Amino acid sequence: MLPVLSSAESHAYDDFLIKKIGFDPLVLMENAARGALAAMKDWLATADGKSILIFCGKGNNGGDGLALARLLLEQDRDALVVLTAKPTELSKESAAEYKILKKIIDPDNIFQFPFQDDHFLSHLDVGVIVDALLGSGASGRLKKPYDDAVLTINGLAKAINAKVLSLDVPTGLHSDTGAIETMIKEKPVCVFADRTIAMGTLKTGFFQGFAPDVTGELAVAPLGAPTPTEVTVNVIERSDIAALLPVRFKTASKFDEGHVLSIAGSRGMTGAAAMSAQAALRSGCGLVTVATAASERSIVASSMPELMTIPLSDQDGNPTFAAFKELEPLIERADVILLGPGIRNTKESNRLMKEIFLKAKKPMVCDAGALSMIAEDTSMLKKRSKDMPTILTPHAGEMARLLGITRDKLEKDRIALALDFAKEYSVFLVLKGAPTLVVSPEDEGAYINSTGNPGMATAGSGDVLAGMIAGNLAQDTASILHGLIFSVYTHGLAGDIAANELTMSYMTATDIIKYLPKAFKELAVE
Repeated sequence: MLPVLSSAESHAYDDFLIKKIGFDPLVLMENAARGALAAMKDWLATADGKSILIFCGKGNNGGDGLALARLLLEQDRDALVVLTAKPTELSKESAAEYKILKKIIDPDNIFQFPFQDDHFLSHLDVGVIVDALLGSGASGRLKKPYDDAVLTINGLAKAINAKVLSLDVPTGLHSDTGAIETMIKEKPVCVFADRTIAMGTLKTGFFQGFAPDVTGELAVAPLGAPTPTEVTVNVIERSDIAALLPVRFKTASKFDEGHVLSIAGSRGMTGAAAMSAQAALRSGCGLVTVATAASERSIVASSMPELMTIPLSDQDGNPTFAAFKELEPLIERADVILLGPGIRNTKESNRLMKEIFLKAKKPMVCDAGALSMIAEDTSMLKKRSKDMPTILTPHAGEMARLLGITRDKLEKDRIALALDFAKEYSVFLVLKGAPTLVVSPEDEGAYINSTGNPGMATAGSGDVLAGMIAGNLAQDTASILHGLIFSVYTHGLAGDIAANELTMSYMTATDIIKYLPKAFKELAVE
């Protein structure tokens, strides 16, 4: 797992390194610069003869950039430095780096911003532009000259097709919320980085708001000592997944691999029931029974011969409250219940789902229609037995309804809001999005998925994930958190394989199911 810290936690980590461990601040700056150099290694390999243009602010982020310039000169690279402050305005550590750099750099390769004449830029052969203007903790509207420097970086990068590396945080991006707080003519002002190298740890803002569109690839520059152990938010790494692969014994039968009861589907929405059930089976679950509206049963049954289907009393293609008696014996036999995919929210279907939710003493995955039913009265979450794990799988709109807020407000602080909700109601959350977030009430931690792509923003992807979660939990309900982490990672990995083979524009949710075996095989080989 990779730790993720807020700006306050990041500064506390810096204080820990300096005051507790005993690092000199200049050593940390050196470590940061070496991390940045490592993050550029592949770009430098294809940019022989091209210059590296480094925009430096007056704070320690600028100092990291100045130290990076020296390291590039050491490797015989042509480093050009743009200062956005007078040398006398630099922070103590940045001033020390500047004093060293001046002794080894060609004075003509240091420029003062704003430029008196920027025509010279068109004559530069630049392969990489480095944003070392502002680090984590910067907030509020960008002041001059930083706003102009950001526009210059973006414009120049586009004009000359240069790569952009941001040190710590892309300038203009709030490192906690992922918000872009400066607008000019209704357009956001922020460095659009191809890669961001975070100093010490990733930042919470990288996974919220506008961040996924501006950070580019994420990397971390180690600062020389581990983070404190009490980290709430972590990113799931591939190395975390291998140990979570289900083990199947030679003597296993279908009854040993778990039984999912999926209560799903209504007229016009049978695809959700079919896809979620197929995904549960493809995840290795031994048995999947789909209980669906009687009038729609044949559609679901024909989607996959391995599925068992049960007809429920219905009205106009929607299951009715009378179906609860039909479901009771099935609930007793199931290991996990999947509730809600493709169920329309009628008065009767909501009565049925509420009865199941409150009375079924089994681990339960709630999606789609079930989430809408719960959003009408979230107090019911506290009425369900804490001994029976409850897993909610909302997308951003559904999560906003559960919280009673706007989607915009959710996106500005989705991690903290999800953590608070899971703690208050003692539920597991799988908050779908870019990226998907798993929140556990057991350890009060949040886990950010590192797989997946924009091609998965297509109808049915959430149904597939809900089915995978139910299928994986049915195989091993002893560790809900591990089952959720494994599910979101493999869901995203299958989506990545599908996008690679089919392109993001032309993949569909059923392609994610199709490529699940390849995803599992890829993980098993490792």
